[in-house]
Amino acid sequence: MSLSKIKHIAYKMLICILMFNIGILTVQANTPKSRNSKQGILLKKGDIAYREMKYAIAAEYFESYLKGRKDNQQNTLIHLADCYWQIRDYKNTLRVYKLVYKTVNKETSPQDQIRMGELYARLGEYELASAWLTGVTGYERKAMAYSEKESLNDMKRDSLDWRLKYLSINTPYREFSPFLKNNNLLFSSNKPLKTREKAFSWDGYSYSHLWEIPINKVDTINISLLKAKTFKKKSSNYTNDQSLAEIFECGDTKPGNDMLHLPLNKLFTHADSKPVGKIVEGLEKIRFNAGSVTIDKNNHIYFSANYSKPDKKRVNRIRLMEGIYSSNGIKNIKELPFGDAGSYSVMHPAINEEGTFLVCSSDKKGGKGGFDLYYSKRKDIQQPWDTLKAFGSNINTAGNEVFPCITTKDYLIFSSDAMPGLGGLDIYRISMKEALAQGTEVQQLSYPINSSADDFGWYQIDSKGKKGYFTSDRLNNDDNLFNYSYNPKYSFFEGFVIEKESLNPIAGATVFMYSIKEDLVYVAKSNKNGKYRFPVLSTGKLIVKAVHNKYLSDCLTSRIIFDPQEMDTTFKAPRDLILDKYTIGFAWRIRDTHYDFDKSDIRQDAMPILDSLIHLTYKYSITLDSLVTVLREKPITIEIGSHTDSRGTFEYNNRLSEERSKSVVEYLIKSKIDPARIISKGYGEYQLLNKCADGVDCTNTEHQANRRTEAKITGFTTPQIVIQYIDTDKFKDGDKIDKSILPKGFFDECQ
Repeated sequence: MSLSKIKHIAYKMLICILMFNIGILTVQANTPKSRNSKQGILLKKGDIAYREMKYAIAAEYFESYLKGRKDNQQNTLIHLADCYWQIRDYKNTLRVYKLVYKTVNKETSPQDQIRMGELYARLGEYELASAWLTGVTGYERKAMAYSEKESLNDMKRDSLDWRLKYLSINTPYREFSPFLKNNNLLFSSNKPLKTREKAFSWDGYSYSHLWEIPINKVDTINISLLKAKTFKKKSSNYTNDQSLAEIFECGDTKPGNDMLHLPLNKLFTHADSKPVGKIVEGLEKIRFNAGSVTIDKNNHIYFSANYSKPDKKRVNRIRLMEGIYSSNGIKNIKELPFGDAGSYSVMHPAINEEGTFLVCSSDKKGGKGGFDLYYSKRKDIQQPWDTLKAFGSNINTAGNEVFPCITTKDYLIFSSDAMPGLGGLDIYRISMKEALAQGTEVQQLSYPINSSADDFGWYQIDSKGKKGYFTSDRLNNDDNLFNYSYNPKYSFFEGFVIEKESLNPIAGATVFMYSIKEDLVYVAKSNKNGKYRFPVLSTGKLIVKAVHNKYLSDCLTSRIIFDPQEMDTTFKAPRDLILDKYTIGFAWRIRDTHYDFDKSDIRQDAMPILDSLIHLTYKYSITLDSLVTVLREKPITIEIGSHTDSRGTFEYNNRLSEERSKSVVEYLIKSKIDPARIISKGYGEYQLLNKCADGVDCTNTEHQANRRTEAKITGFTTPQIVIQYIDTDKFKDGDKIDKSILPKGFFDECQ
């Protein structure tokens, strides 16, 4: 798969030299009349630089070539947009793409649709992002999430519970993938070394290396102070004075950058001039990028690194390495038995404490998309690893799943760019047990951990995940390290709203929670999964009721014990809120109310136990006993209408159908249903279901199909009429309202 489809994560995947096939494609730019003309030379140089993946240089040549041209240069513009995308100049990427595509059309490649979607998501223009992603295979859920305001709001819940701070060790370069061991913070960075070693002609930056610093020397800065800060751009000898920090490259060191001649301790220092970390020793023989580490309890360290040489197509892939970590660096380095220098990469290792379960990311053939997550097991650290096995479709997508982390509580945390999120790479979690079962959906971490930028490289310090570190490029498109703390102000009460017959989730239901102790009503909206959630501040009884204008309401009660010392508690509803899709005119065929020919008595085989509920229009049916149950539970009024077959006169069939409907009404009254809620009506042979009209030869079974009785909803009892038409649009998710605002008796049926 081409790395162009990997979007802007290949750098973060340490694929600084892992190149996509575009480098070997034939550049099909429009050719001027003479390749020897001034413009022709510019285009030729741009094409050469582009083929050699020198994207910053190619962009300059393409810009000079295109300057003043008014003819169609679509292919060159697409290559120029690709250059800007690769060097992470998103503003110019969008500018150039807009010159090519006014809207999505048949010539727009899926890759360009994905890029446009992510560019607009980065700007917070989610409707446009959704429009561009719509129709891209594998991105359907993400496109839908971008289009739903409720979905976006749900992603931003808990935002006040997180506290983020910017680490003082961040530089104008890229710091990513933190890991804490022996009170040292390990991280990857492409900040330049003392020696002027050119990493790669992508745009001439340094390779990433593994750094470490004592955690007590790491200071933090309030992130709010940085939002208004103008970040100084790194100097460049290219005419376009942009931060040409390529997404796939591993450094910002430009050829000729004067910063390279400064001593290292002058380049990167705290405010108090203390040196910012040191290179982890032991990796000197690994020329290319090393980083994204994980360490087990036996100090076995696993990390990603490039192969020593690229393949014949100039693609330099990534492998997994293992060594022993100590204060003296890394020793006994060896390559793990995964990956293939000639066909695919394996990177981003995550190990459990025992060193017996490894998770990694790979673009090997047969996966769901770009990079997928795989795992391998072994009985103990003396045994060889099993072959890699892929996680299921609840984790792997058509996009990229990268940067896994295994927590002490055996949770898998990773980043994905194709799942519903706020943009770019978002961070998700799932228990390892559920991950291996391949069934349960993953949980997205809320804002502000996730943002419209790329968020990845998670590491948590404590078992509950309340403190730790992660990486994000939300500031100036540069990867920076942040620490986080999670201090929820509330415990939560949560549950689901589902449709009774199908058991499908109901989105957009308005759910009211009445806290009797607080005498306050909280409002929530169910999300696309039918989930609702409320904050909890006190011990006591809660009444929860769901209302939707297409369904009958449902409610429940629950008593909880609130402990202010356990602020991370989630109380589960005792059951789902189940809404029946009953409206006026909704009808069932009463199943098995069979009559013998010329009889009005219900046969004994017509009184079975509840079987199913199916709407008449969609072949919905109900048994007599289940109809009794519905009438006892739901405040509805009904019409019992009976029909005959065509045999006999119209007058006779009218009278017979009336008698049959009355026999059903009598059955319901004997079952203690208020007769005022039921009316009967005979329709005779006027509404036949098949061809069996007068003079048509039919079997007895065909005639029996017309001998039927139906129950149709005609209205609701007085309390339900008031509640059914409550204006739910005036209530917003997160509202707190006084009970008196709601109709009188709103919660009475729930007591």
